[in-house]
Amino acid sequence: MKKFYSLIAAVALTATVNAQTTVVNETFTFTGALNANGWTTHSGTAGQLQSNGSQAVLVAGNSEDVNKAFSTSYPLTNKAEYSATINVSTATGLSTSGDYFLMFGGTAGTTVTTFYGRLYIKGSATGYTLGILNNSGGTATPTYGTEIAYGTPANILVTYNAANIATLKIDGQPLLINSTGTSAVATNLASIAIRQAGNATSGTGAVSIDDLIARTYTGTLSVLDPSKTKANLVKNTIVGNEIIFGAAANVSIYNAAGQMVKTAEVSENSRLDVSALPKGNYIVTGLVKGQAVSQKIIKK
Repeated sequence: MKKFYSLIAAVALTATVNAQTTVVNETFTFTGALNANGWTTHSGTAGQLQSNGSQAVLVAGNSEDVNKAFSTSYPLTNKAEYSATINVSTATGLSTSGDYFLMFGGTAGTTVTTFYGRLYIKGSATGYTLGILNNSGGTATPTYGTEIAYGTPANILVTYNAANIATLKIDGQPLLINSTGTSAVATNLASIAIRQAGNATSGTGAVSIDDLIARTYTGTLSVLDPSKTKANLVKNTIVGNEIIFGAAANVSIYNAAGQMVKTAEVSENSRLDVSALPKGNYIVTGLVKGQAVSQKIIKK
């Protein structure tokens, strides 16, 4: 049960923000290679990754990975986030099982080997799906959203915090939360990185990236007072087949092993069917009025 109660502590964390700093602001308004315009190649064939004057465009089968150093290296005491507009026009080169293409780097320059807050993508015949992974190690499994039609841009916001938890918000989709990677939490974040992987038929495909901004936050993470917040999320802590919610939120449900088993967007006084979940202890997490809230439930 130790892992379960560690999860309770982790998902109850929220940031006490003293200040935010924009450490990368990339609009890709140049034409040509990224590594000739403020980015550094750290893997693959240098010069492959290009900007067309408005966005960076990955090419299926290319191998170059690049990073852009933060204006100031960030010791991870709170959280960092990056936002961007993502688009994919066709299924060409996209993996059906998923691969990651955008992330924070633990270092910057020609050697970058540790990555956090990894943004994943996979494709089907009709559209692309984005997902999030906090870190590597253990049974690291990305958490995916819902499919987006090819040619439709997606505005994304990824956060990674000092509790080794990553989140992904995609336009109006429910908030995704991932903590399945068990490698050590980052001590420093120093860059934003773009990765091209796989081959011409299965990999990161032909993704475009625009308006890429990274921010860091000072201060330390602190635990919310559950007596003031938890009652606002779930009304019934002993659950049969439905959870009754006391507030509108994007929620995620975790089992005792720390695995996310269900996500949903709920409204005040709505009911969520959890009849398919086995009996046991679970944690329900969500954002209520901008605060991260968690509550333990027992399914009978």
